[in-house]
Amino acid sequence: MSTHHNQPFVCQVRRWYLAVGMGAGVVVAAAIIGVAGAPGADADDSDDILGQAAMDLTQATQLLDGASTTSLDAEEASLLAGQESLQTGAASSLLAAQESLQDALPAADQQELGVADAQLADAYQGILNADQAFVGTDQAGELGSLTGLIDQLDVIQADFAVLPADFNLTAADIGAEVINPLGITDFLSF
Repeated sequence: MSTHHNQPFVCQVRRWYLAVGMGAGVVVAAAIIGVAGAPGADADDSDDILGQAAMDLTQATQLLDGASTTSLDAEEASLLAGQESLQTGAASSLLAAQESLQDALPAADQQELGVADAQLADAYQGILNADQAFVGTDQAGELGSLTGLIDQLDVIQADFAVLPADFNLTAADIGAEVINPLGITDFLSF
């Protein structure tokens, strides 16, 4: 049986799949912008929200800097060093890039990004909370226990929680730059 006969159908399906996917992406981004700009949305200034996230990240890094390493085995010490490196490197750069991107937006668009900014700030608060638990367990000498393992896994989970929050904020940023000027959010808010 020849697959050549089915190729035009497959090409059509791929085109429709791409068109629906891109259309859905535009609608999702517009919805994110619409929800962010909805009445009752967090009215805090974007700079304040992202500034709080930066303070949480700085505090989390300071916690890890002050953590005792004498009782850590090689794997635990590696986790601690990796976490510090992630926080002072990628997590810090990601936050700085978001702040820079939003500073370039008009004030009205920045205001509409409050919900997405808050999601990212919550993710950075999660990193701080996980680091506090990790350091507390370290100070108690219980990193080798089940609680210690859970705290180590919570640190990793908190790191990964930043990714979807950053993705949502990036989609909202793009929406503010592209979708708002086209008036799509006005269409969705009726």
